[in-house]
This record gives sequence, structure tokens and C-alpha cells, in this order.
Amino acid sequence: MPTNNAQNVKAFYKGQQIYKEGQKGTIAFMIQKGSVNLYRTVDGRKVIVERLGKGEIFGEMGALSGTPRVHSAEAAEYCDLMVLTEQIIQTLLARCPKTIQHLTRILIRRLRKATDSVPQRTHKNSFLSICRILEMAYGCHISMKPADAKRVPGHKQGIAITAFSRQVKNILLVSQLEIDNTLDQLAALKIVTLTTQGSGKAFAERYVQVNDMETFFQVAANLHRELSKTSALEPELEYIDIHDFAEEVDAQTEVLYKKLANMEVPETLFFFHKNSALAWAGEQEDDFFKHVKRRKKSVKDLEGVNDIVYVDNATLKEVFAKLGYYKLGVLLSVADDEARNKILGNLARKIAKIVEDEAATRGPADPVEAEDVSDELIEMVKAAKGVVA
Repeated sequence: MPTNNAQNVKAFYKGQQIYKEGQKGTIAFMIQKGSVNLYRTVDGRKVIVERLGKGEIFGEMGALSGTPRVHSAEAAEYCDLMVLTEQIIQTLLARCPKTIQHLTRILIRRLRKATDSVPQRTHKNSFLSICRILEMAYGCHISMKPADAKRVPGHKQGIAITAFSRQVKNILLVSQLEIDNTLDQLAALKIVTLTTQGSGKAFAERYVQVNDMETFFQVAANLHRELSKTSALEPELEYIDIHDFAEEVDAQTEVLYKKLANMEVPETLFFFHKNSALAWAGEQEDDFFKHVKRRKKSVKDLEGVNDIVYVDNATLKEVFAKLGYYKLGVLLSVADDEARNKILGNLARKIAKIVEDEAATRGPADPVEAEDVSDELIEMVKAAKGVVA
């Protein structure tokens, strides 16, 4: 294994194990390059708990508390890892306010006790375990001094659910779906309050607040007993693929993909089969997830106004000049956002304003007329490109 002693950096190759579950933890790691899979072995099979990327730290619980590793770690791809000893971590902690240092150590001790008492988690007993960790974490959260709390982004809103979920997954073998399911059940009975910061935009941060710390866990335990009598503790795992969903809501699959890309669909509806998704992702090229390739469509396959996104600008300028303001207004009123921008982007600014006003004044276009104009547009594009319809 190549090692850079000067910078205390170790290199690991794809699939190479970094440490094993159950080993005594003495050091942590920070990812400088590449990515790492954290996983557990359950009934002889590997279950990936989390995938971490550049800048993230893992193994810190073992380094600080000396407890056995609660999961195994392996390189998901070639990666450079900076080794963080307990001394380095303590030095970093020493730079934090004393209250943060104290609360961090309390949380570590409590999480260690929770880990020791719960060796394996399943759907039915993860509910109370998640509640217990929430009680601990929120107790530390509200105990911060005002001056320290001001340094924590969104502190008044409660604990950031992304950070809380990371803590839970570091201890329990649970999915994000189980964590969200537990929080939703608690929120439904007003035991906790869930809020979102970010004006409702997709991927905005969510926060959780415990409404009454004194009674929280007892009420949660009572809820657990009631839920145990039914299947309510089991998160809903019935999946529907995008094609069946499109059929259910009477939509085209292409429209749903565009709505996903435009963030019109809540991120809480996004689920992937973890092992299959990560296995597929590992087979892709390094830059696969860095950019989006525009899907190409040949001129002879163009069907309607929304397909003009596949046509070069020079051809569109030529065709638009022949169509006239009125017909362009009709097209504008039925085009989707991408095609609408393509139309306006290929018109002079003053003409674009006239066409927009024309479409707004006239209102919704007659469907039959719109289809005729759309067909005329495609025929003109094909003629301009020398393609026989």
C-alpha cells in the first residue's frame, strides 16, 4: 500500500479493505480523493450502510472512544486517505468552544453505550433505538450556551436531519427510509416538530425539534407498544417504477424525467435499490456523474414543437422568420419550458417580446390549431434540412 508519510496520507485501491467490523478503532480517516463504502456483514452478506466522498471523515468514533468498529470500510474506488490519530482529533476539538468539546464527549459515551446494548437492528426494534439516539442528540443540542449555538447553522430550527441521520447510521443498521418513517410517525402525534428551511425548494435542509424532552422517550415507548400491535413499524417498501407511475398518472415518461430534472418532484420520493445502484455506479466512467449528456434525435424523427431542442439555431431562425408572429405565439403557448426558451432565444429581443405579449393576450391556444401549427413547424424544419417528410 503506497504511503506518503510526510502528509500522513495512505492510498487504497478499489475494493481494498481499510478496516473490518469488530476491530479495535485507534485512528480515523479523512477522504482527500475518491470514495469509501461503509458496510456491515449480516447473515453472511455485505450490506452497504453509506458511501462517503471527498472531505468526509469516518472511523472517528473508534479513534475517540476506543470501541470496536461498528462497520467495515473499503475503497469504492482508488482513494487517498489522510490518517487522523486520536491526538490530531483532540487537537481539532481543542480549537472548539469548551461546551462543544464537553457535549461531544458526552455524546460519544452515550452512543457507545447504545451501541453495546443493541448488537443488531431490524425494522421492529429500530424505532426505539432511533428515538433514544434522538433524545441524546437533542439533549446535547439544547444544552449549548447561546454564544455557541449561534455558531451552529439553523440551530433555532432544531437538529439538521441529514446530520442526525448520519449519526444514526453510524450506530444502527437502518435505512434513510426507516429514519424518515420514524420521524414522520413522531411528528404525526406532535411528539416532535419537523420544519424545512429553504423556501420549500427541492433538497432544502429539514430539521427536527423534540417538543417535550421530559416525556419524550416515555411517550415514544408507549407509541412503540401501540405500533407493535400492527405492521405500522414496517416502512412501506412497495416500489413502482417510472413507467408504471407514468401510466397511473396518465403522463408520458419523458415528461416525468423533465419534472425530476426541474426539481418539481419532492426528493422524498427518490429511492434506489442501494446495492444495485452502487454496483451500477461503480461501473461508470469517472466523470459520468459530473455532467448530463443531451439526448440526440434525428431530424426525420422530430414530432412536435418540444422536439425543436434537437434542432440547430440557424435552422430555427430561418424557419421562425417564415412562420410569423401569430403562429410563433401559438407555439409558445403550448411548448414546454425548454422548447419555449429555445423559441425566444432564437428571436430578436423586440420580436420575442411581441410574441410573448401575443401569446399572453390571446390565452390558451385551440388544441387543433396548435397541433396544425406544430406540424407545420416540423415540416418546415425537415424541408430546411433536406429531409423528405
